[in-house]
Amino acid sequence: MIFTLLSHQWKGFWRASDAGKNIAIQIFMGFLMLYLLASAIAVGLMLPKLLMQVFPGQNIITVFCGLILYYFAFDIILRFMLQELPTMVVQPYLVQNISRKQIVNFLNLRSLVSFFNLIPIILFVPFVVSEIGVTYGPLISLGFVLTIFSLFIFNHFLILFIKRITIVNVLWLVGFFVVVLAFIALDYFGGFSIRHFSSVLFNRLLTTPLLCIVAIALAIASFYNNRAYLLRNFYLEEMTKSEGQKSSVDYTWLNRFGEVGDLIALDLKLILRNKRPRSAVLYSGILLFYGFFFFKTKVLDKGVLANAMLGGIFTTGYLFINYGQFLFAWQGNYFDGLMASNIQLKTYIKGKLMLLTAFSTVALLLTLPYGLLSWKIIPIEIAAYFFNIGIHSMVCIYFATRNYKAIDISKTSRFTFKGSGPAQYLYVLLIFFIGMVLYMPVSFLLGAWAAVIAVGTVGLISFLLRDWWIDILSKEMAIRKHRILEGFREK
Repeated sequence: MIFTLLSHQWKGFWRASDAGKNIAIQIFMGFLMLYLLASAIAVGLMLPKLLMQVFPGQNIITVFCGLILYYFAFDIILRFMLQELPTMVVQPYLVQNISRKQIVNFLNLRSLVSFFNLIPIILFVPFVVSEIGVTYGPLISLGFVLTIFSLFIFNHFLILFIKRITIVNVLWLVGFFVVVLAFIALDYFGGFSIRHFSSVLFNRLLTTPLLCIVAIALAIASFYNNRAYLLRNFYLEEMTKSEGQKSSVDYTWLNRFGEVGDLIALDLKLILRNKRPRSAVLYSGILLFYGFFFFKTKVLDKGVLANAMLGGIFTTGYLFINYGQFLFAWQGNYFDGLMASNIQLKTYIKGKLMLLTAFSTVALLLTLPYGLLSWKIIPIEIAAYFFNIGIHSMVCIYFATRNYKAIDISKTSRFTFKGSGPAQYLYVLLIFFIGMVLYMPVSFLLGAWAAVIAVGTVGLISFLLRDWWIDILSKEMAIRKHRILEGFREK
């Protein structure tokens, strides 16, 4: 049965309307993964020397024990940001003579083939064999290997569970970030040391290898918790039932904008009435706190502004990444009706552009309090805001015209991470790259503040030319409209 399901997934990939785009992304991601794997292998082989250089005079095995949980804590955050949920169109299988357990087991087993699960093996196992195995013997070495395997399996299924349940209830998403930020704050201010806790645990493992049973038990519990959740929510009626009564909301203050205002109101209703887009917006709001990672007062005082510039682009423009890339896909269920109505493409594009501008404006207002850390953050945020509304918004709509896969928000949010994946994060790198292309040459020639002014000025000029951009984007939309319609009709 597993091989049958794999063959169906393979055929679905090749027969999709955007197969060419998927292949290009997979090839690029393949090269990127090979590079990262090669780097991980090099670090794994050189880890003893690196630890001796970074921590001179200390026992490298003791240092290694103190860093293991740091890696897996960072691994949890990275998985939440990048790890894809294993998905498949399950409705046709649920009405066949195929047990739900078989489908769930297939999803879980397939998900284990992940880049994130290879990294800890490549990084840690060579060190464990060459250093711990030689010093403490094969039994202790085996205990470490089993513990490391168990920890990445625990992280793997824990994140799958968290990502699924946060779609159903946004409070879980808030809770997850509160817990993560609490641990970061406690570790930073000295209330709780992850390194000390890791050192105590794994140094105890050096003398009592049977403690690996605890990690194994955690991995098994994480797997069965994820499996139980899938089984509880894997009924056809659960996937197709209505989300309940929707309240009617009128946005009369948008009437002054005419048809554009009506289109913006349509987007706002879509966000408020559906879990998937609402979660995307709320998730973007939580990521506004990422500014604390970018805005370092010590770095700003030295006149180094590049990192803060990236932070400004991220905080005032992340909603473009999380919601804007799928501007048309959110409306996939009724996109035929929109295109058949008496709405000009220019009006439609203008409505999307105004929506993105409103998003960025709200994000700017919410992030201006970062200026309490340093007044230098405020002009950087304003420059990044102009970059986002003038350049990023145009790039966002341009890429949205090349998305041919609808997001079906009429059904429950479960098992519908469709549309998310590595391409979304490659897009982040592209936006950062464009920002740095504008920033770095001017910074090198005229200084950091001149570069900030240049980024903001170019963004403002581009925004003032928005009618010209709308003409270009409308032509792009007209060229690809029928392909988008065809792709959105695929179920």
